Amino acid sequence: MPRAVALFSGGLDSTLAIRILQEQGFEVDALNVRTTFECCEAPAARAAAELGVRQTVLDVDDDYVDVIRSPRYGYGRGVNPCVDCRIHMAKMARRMMENLGACVVISGEILGQRPMSQKRCDLEVIARESGLEGRLLRPLSAKQLTPTIPEREGLVDRNRLYGFAGRGRRKLTALAGQLGLRVFPQPSTGCALTEESFAPRVRDLMRFDPEATSWDFELLNVGRHIRLDAATKAVIGRNAEENAALRSFAAREDASGSARIEPESFIGPVALLVGEPREPSLRLAGALVLRYTRRLEPNAQVLVRVTHDHQSRVLPIERGEADRTESCFSPL
Repeated sequence: MPRAVALFSGGLDSTLAIRILQEQGFEVDALNVRTTFECCEAPAARAAAELGVRQTVLDVDDDYVDVIRSPRYGYGRGVNPCVDCRIHMAKMARRMMENLGACVVISGEILGQRPMSQKRCDLEVIARESGLEGRLLRPLSAKQLTPTIPEREGLVDRNRLYGFAGRGRRKLTALAGQLGLRVFPQPSTGCALTEESFAPRVRDLMRFDPEATSWDFELLNVGRHIRLDAATKAVIGRNAEENAALRSFAAREDASGSARIEPESFIGPVALLVGEPREPSLRLAGALVLRYTRRLEPNAQVLVRVTHDHQSRVLPIERGEADRTESCFSPL
């Protein structure tokens, strides 16, 4: 039985790509790649179970941060290096293909569906730069693309592939029904890097911390990010879930230099001060914790606890300090 590796998000397109190859007698292994800014692990697991395929979930390689910093093929509307990102994932799929003895990598990409990464020239670049030229099959658009090696060798019947192009979804949904898919995966929320509202956080990090690690990039997904000066920023939790996440970030072995600031004498958010924990910056971070506290007794003493490098101390904050942050500091 011929074998294929599928780049698999759990969405409709990649689900269809797998079913199309299954209809031709292929054993398919699904590869779900988790990036820093997009995670479809849960829906992908459900879709993999529906298809009856094995799913492997891998985090992006360590050099993925370099893809974000300096993409060879540029950014989209936000700071989304879509072509470079697809190349990175396709390289991971190629290694899996070689390790399993598969003959082809498949994906749900559709010609012209995404302007940043699915133009004809982009699809060709992704195949070439990933080392998959002739081995990267897009079953949904194959009839509009150059035949791959498995097609030319007769392992894949090109007549049973498709020629979709553009952004329309109705025909894809109809095809899912024809192929016996009972549950149609919903479109994913997408990658945060494509969002113009998220881009300032990424640009700020790359500008002020050229040596930022994966920890720093992952932290961008949590809380309010407020730049205090060139060396420090504060990240403030917006709810109990984010407060817990910030505590976890601070406790990680790969954590960049940071101090945790938590309310000591009142109920409020957790903050991380990322960068050098100097006294003025710690006071500003404490003032921001107070600023984003919803309820505070009129005469209550305002104390925050600062934890840094396994040492903890209490820091008093004046209420006026929180008021002054309103006009000086805004979230990214």
